[in-house]
Amino acid sequence: MGDLMLLGDLQSRDVVNVVDGSKLGKINSIDVDTTSGTIIAISVLPNTRFKSFFSKDSTIIIPWNQIVKIGGEVIIVNYNKPTKAFLFN
Repeated sequence: MGDLMLLGDLQSRDVVNVVDGSKLGKINSIDVDTTSGTIIAISVLPNTRFKSFFSKDSTIIIPWNQIVKIGGEVIIVNYNKPTKAFLFN
């Protein structure tokens, strides 16, 4: 049997984006396909110093195929942040 890793082990690691080197946050949850038992994606809760009751939910969903490496201290992902579009009336 191979190495085992618990969800708590993953949640303690920082998620770092290989695209720009930014620290995205920590894993909040894991999406699992209950039929096949495979992991589909991870949900990352961003590191924010000031959390507001009125702020939008800013959870980042990263598909499992964008995880580059799970290391001892960090999880490295290849995540392209969506660009924000501004609409003018």
